[in-house]
Amino acid sequence: MTPPRPDPERDCGIDEKEALRRLRSIQHIVVLMMENRSFDQMLGFLEYEGLDVDGLKGAKPNFDTAGTEYKPFRWGPEETAPLPPPGMRAKVLDPDHSPDGVREQLAEGNTGFVTSFAGSRRDDEKKPIELAEEFLRVPMGHYGAEHLPVYRHLAHNFCVCDRWHSSVPGDTWPNRLFSLAGTDAPRVGYKPSAWDRLKRVVKRLPKLGVLADAPIFDVKAFTNHLEDRQWRWYSHDPATLRAADGRYRRIGDLMRDNFAFFNRKRVHLWTEMLESRIVARDSFLDDAAKGELRDVSWIDPNFVDLSVFDPNSNDDHPPSDVRAGQSLVLELYEALSRSPDWERTLLVITYDEHGGFYDHVEPPATDDHPRYETLGVRVPALVVGPRVRKHVSHEVFDHTSLIATILRRFAPEALAEMPERVQKARHLGTLLEAAPRKDIEGRERLRTQMAEWRKTARAERRGGNSPSPAPDGAGHELELHDFQSEFVKFVLAMREKGLPGNQP
Repeated sequence: MTPPRPDPERDCGIDEKEALRRLRSIQHIVVLMMENRSFDQMLGFLEYEGLDVDGLKGAKPNFDTAGTEYKPFRWGPEETAPLPPPGMRAKVLDPDHSPDGVREQLAEGNTGFVTSFAGSRRDDEKKPIELAEEFLRVPMGHYGAEHLPVYRHLAHNFCVCDRWHSSVPGDTWPNRLFSLAGTDAPRVGYKPSAWDRLKRVVKRLPKLGVLADAPIFDVKAFTNHLEDRQWRWYSHDPATLRAADGRYRRIGDLMRDNFAFFNRKRVHLWTEMLESRIVARDSFLDDAAKGELRDVSWIDPNFVDLSVFDPNSNDDHPPSDVRAGQSLVLELYEALSRSPDWERTLLVITYDEHGGFYDHVEPPATDDHPRYETLGVRVPALVVGPRVRKHVSHEVFDHTSLIATILRRFAPEALAEMPERVQKARHLGTLLEAAPRKDIEGRERLRTQMAEWRKTARAERRGGNSPSPAPDGAGHELELHDFQSEFVKFVLAMREKGLPGNQP
């Protein structure tokens, strides 16, 4: 069974009144939500480094249907993404994280991860695949400090939350909707307007029926309760907020100033030449450097990177190289720590859901939604900033804590209009100090490590006159995993709606 949760007041050491007072000292809240990793896989190693996290020491073995035991194991120094078996596509190593798959994984005290993985493997014709033991162990693998140096640095200097759960025991989109609206909703898909259909007829373009089931929803995001001047959404392709809330898909809202790129400066010149004419030159890095961050900044990582010379997607969705995610996080952290806004900034890094990878902590029960009896699986979560107390928090959070924190700070009257989960969610003021800290360690070595990785990754992708040795490099057939395939449908739907290719 999951160990009893500590008493929140004893854990944080301050009462609610003081927590709210400390939250009011924050002027800028920045959120980065990555993709598909569990707490044990990414941060469980910290327990072996002396941090008070509920990590891998509490892990239990899983078994396949033949009774073979699979214990958690550490990937080797160069194994940031396991290679697929010969003749199979890389996505065969992307575990199931559907509601049915998660239900099996959590059975009998979180011991069904291997059987779920084995039973859900399919080829391109949807026929079952039998994998050898060396591949069946994939969901039990975890990373260490050599793979995640930036997370290690942040964990030892700021706050690790070892009871942050995804909001529902399921996949990406329901969890991202909960992080934005405190609830989920069925897909509405892409329904072209009469004007959209006329444009296609005039231009003699084919119908795009494939977009009917694009991941497009219609929930009321927390941003509706903020003034436009208070928030900005940063991304590479169209923002996930546009997929969630129909307000931001309306013609009059497509080009609004609330949407910008995270960083256009790092895009290779050749890539930029191949893309549409760049109009929006501002970015998160520009806003941070100039001290012009808004009250709320939400960052989407790069889910799909079709460029030739730049490193691949950096959202950490398997089978991506987690060092690409580390490079993104370091770039974000350095931009904030150099910003004039730093002393009053709170950065939250978390993951939408666990991606089917093992975690040993059983999700707590919940009764605020008719379809979900528990929260989702535990995910990595780091809270960073000069006002963040250096410690491990054992308080229970889920993604609705992001909304609860943002609204309690910037629009407290709006909380009453939010779903019950948001109203009850604990906010992050309990993790703060009364004044900025001065004991934060330097990060010079991290810069060197990430610079060396970027140089190597770009060299591998060039490939010369033959296919690149990088799994996703130039000369290889482009292979999208399931989330990327869905995201591309969303991108195409937004372009159909009239959002130019040079707008996020």
